[in-house]
Amino acid sequence: MIPPGTGPAGTDGGAPPIAPVRALHRATAWLLVAALVAVLGFTVAQVLDRYLVKSAFNAHDQYARVALVLLTFVGIAAGIRDRANVRIELLAHFASARVRAAASVVLDLATLAMSVLLLVVGWRLLEIGESQPIMGTPLTYRSMYAALLAGMGLLAVFLSLRFVHRLTGGRSRTDVRTGAE
Repeated sequence: MIPPGTGPAGTDGGAPPIAPVRALHRATAWLLVAALVAVLGFTVAQVLDRYLVKSAFNAHDQYARVALVLLTFVGIAAGIRDRANVRIELLAHFASARVRAAASVVLDLATLAMSVLLLVVGWRLLEIGESQPIMGTPLTYRSMYAALLAGMGLLAVFLSLRFVHRLTGGRSRTDVRTGAE
């Protein structure tokens, strides 16, 4: 029998994540859907506007780019949360489960450290971006840098929740998906 908290949530008999974690997971998913719809919507609108309507509005690509940046960085956080990140799986074939688990912890620690570093350093970008307008829109590059910081902040939260889950042996139920590590 597999001990609770060691397999994917819902497959090992363990309890599902606590309500705030589920709410954060859903909010992230909806944000990704909204960003994807915005990218698609502005891209299609640009084609329709250019060839059919021919209006004076010319910032479709700028809005699509802002949405794409948000989609990229929040998507990175969601991918790492769901353990869908690409990594070399040489250890999976040659190393023991204990070595794979240790490598997973080290990778998570390195990713958490990098995301926190980007958060700390990135706050300066918000000030810089405030004075750089995005042509054809009322936005500034602050919105682009805010998307980067939102993604890195979510990544730090997701990895912190994963560490809390590991340290409590799964009793905290703070990991949305607990894979065999």
